[in-house]
Amino acid sequence: MATVLSAVPASASSWTVAAKTASTGEARAQAGPTGVSDTCVSSSEREVTVTWNAVTDASNYSVFKSTTLTGSYLSAAAKVTGTSWTSGTLAAGTVYFKVEALVGTNWVSAESTATGETTLSTSNPECTQP
Repeated sequence: MATVLSAVPASASSWTVAAKTASTGEARAQAGPTGVSDTCVSSSEREVTVTWNAVTDASNYSVFKSTTLTGSYLSAAAKVTGTSWTSGTLAAGTVYFKVEALVGTNWVSAESTATGETTLSTSNPECTQP
């Protein structure tokens, strides 16, 4: 996949270099959300809350999940306006989460570092970090 670099204003007094992928034309700012973590909220319901640090000028966030650390991530939630999100009931097994920020109307941040939460079956309701 080809990447085109361009400079975009980060604020009135500074510029940030962003990458725009040639295949989708999606512009990505340099940094994604930091401090991403997850916590088991309800072992019996297998629910997890994902939290992260705010990104400057972000209008909302998208949360993605995968059953493998390096696998394909699918949308779990879009247009989250705060810095946390709680899943519905998750399937037993390990689930990894990543978060992206939407800055302005078109700029998507880089993905955060993945975080994971292991959820076991309801016969052994317990959450553990992988």
